[in-house]
Amino acid sequence: MVAVLAQRVASLRPRRRLQLAGLAVLVLALLLAFFYIRSEAADPEIRNDVLLNLRELEKLDAEWDANILRAHIGRAPATAALTTQLPRMRELTTRLGEAVTATSGAPVRTAYSLLRDAMQRKELLAVQFGRHNPPLREALVYLPPAVADLKTELGGIEGALAPARLVVRLDASLNALLTEILRYNVTPNPPLAARIDEILGDIAAQQIAFSPAVVEKMDALIKTSRVILVKRPLENRLEAHIAATATGAALDRLGREFDRAFDTELAVRERYRGYLFGYSAFLLLLLAYAGMRLRRSYRIIGEVNHRLQAANENLEHRVAERTAELEAQSKQLERLAQHDSLTGLINYRQLTRLLERALARANRRDSVVVIMFIDLDGFKAVNDTYGHATGDLVLQMVARRVQEKLRAEDALARLGGDEFVIMLEEVASREGALRVAQLALDQIRSVTEADGNPVTISASIGISSARGHLGAARGSAALLAEADKAMYDAKSSGKGGFVVSPSAQWLAPGQGGAH
Repeated sequence: MVAVLAQRVASLRPRRRLQLAGLAVLVLALLLAFFYIRSEAADPEIRNDVLLNLRELEKLDAEWDANILRAHIGRAPATAALTTQLPRMRELTTRLGEAVTATSGAPVRTAYSLLRDAMQRKELLAVQFGRHNPPLREALVYLPPAVADLKTELGGIEGALAPARLVVRLDASLNALLTEILRYNVTPNPPLAARIDEILGDIAAQQIAFSPAVVEKMDALIKTSRVILVKRPLENRLEAHIAATATGAALDRLGREFDRAFDTELAVRERYRGYLFGYSAFLLLLLAYAGMRLRRSYRIIGEVNHRLQAANENLEHRVAERTAELEAQSKQLERLAQHDSLTGLINYRQLTRLLERALARANRRDSVVVIMFIDLDGFKAVNDTYGHATGDLVLQMVARRVQEKLRAEDALARLGGDEFVIMLEEVASREGALRVAQLALDQIRSVTEADGNPVTISASIGISSARGHLGAARGSAALLAEADKAMYDAKSSGKGGFVVSPSAQWLAPGQGGAH
């Protein structure tokens, strides 16, 4: 076309040739401008911005899902964790909407509308989740120690005052409740809910046999359990609805549609670039410029990928640290479930486990297991006079001094308040057990000062023992109850001494043992 125009211009007069040359230049300039405009119709910067916003929004959405999961398992606060990233996510969504309006194609705008609607639904569901999750987590945290506390009451005075069959029945109901609640928290279903409701009804039916204080604890336990019954399936449904919003899929679809639309525009631009290349050397400069722009785009994408890789590595490191932290917390919770937080001694729950094992060994070896139920005398006056901080220090001193006089295989437990229990195995004689009791009394009397304050305390000790098969048949609950009764007999006899239960069993003279 250019050659034909040149031949025609050469055959005309100079003035006419000049006019036609100007016209040709104008046509070429117009064509060049047209092709140039068409070649720049799609701006790579727009694509880069959209991709960056999409990747960041995908990352924040994944963190949002992780925060919901953490709130579900009780490892992170619900409300703050679920709303921290929302302002940034709304900003990114708005930027994507602005970029979409600048692109042609209904599929891209439709994909953005679906994403925006999914994000709005997910935000509303997350708000509901954040409202229902805290009471559920509080109930799950409250339930195990509440059951343990109630079982401790049953092992003490309340258990001694109430009918034995009701104590055993309530203890079994509490065990069943804790087990079924834990199962229900993992897999809630109507049969389990009906079973838990039946157990709660059985617990409520037994309230008439216990004191108002215990009834109050039972009512709190029942109320907490019903919160779990209601909130757990509700929270699970909310999680299912949140998952059904499929924001991740909506983000992927928007990315694909945007890439497809942008690739179409790129194809048009590349075609017009080919046309430009045939017209002038300016096209070479234009192509070089476009190449520089493309290289710059690729460099930006490489930097973004590098940042994303670094962010992923950092996230994996944080996940590993969090996993290690959760494992440490799990071990700490396991220890707290078995030990008294004030004195570090084992608690009633762990004592009963050790006692059951000791009775099983005594059954095999025909040996004697001794239980000493200790109640401090004068401790209330210390609390009333100097305060609970001094009282706590006295309890710690008593625990430490009595523990020092016991063997490594003996056990010292704190049941709560100023009540302690010593468990001895392989006891040779009644006299050996009494020596240990006297040592414990001496150690307790030796506590005469705490935090600079003079104190005077002693103890009343009830002693019971079980031997061999007959002792194992009596069971741990009976042995503790006998020691508890003997302790009250010691208090009635003037305090500061010990009384041996009439039901105590001992080895015949001459048989072996440690004490």
